Amino acid sequence: MENNVGGNIARERHNQKMTQEQLAEFSDLTINYLSKIERGTTKRLSANTLSRISKALGVTMDSLMYGEDIKTSEKFGPNLRQLTKFLNDLEPEQSEQLSKRLLEVIKLSQKTNN
Repeated sequence: MENNVGGNIARERHNQKMTQEQLAEFSDLTINYLSKIERGTTKRLSANTLSRISKALGVTMDSLMYGEDIKTSEKFGPNLRQLTKFLNDLEPEQSEQLSKRLLEVIKLSQKTNN
């Protein structure tokens, strides 16, 4: 299973034109470990690690495990994934406050552009 999972991860990463370095950064893994996962040379792949990779790629864990129906939002570029990861890593209250402020900035920006 791990070889298929690693191949599915690599294929999806390539489809999104993402480097191993970017995926490693977005998923908080080392490049070396990610490379081993993609090559299928790791002994174990935890659900936590697979979850971090799937979130960084914006796909489901199932799609990485089985390689079917891998769908990503075209709007989820590397910057949006990084921002989402940052917000998800915060405490819920902090994430909500920061999201509120970001939305205020966006609204102000839209008003100035109109």
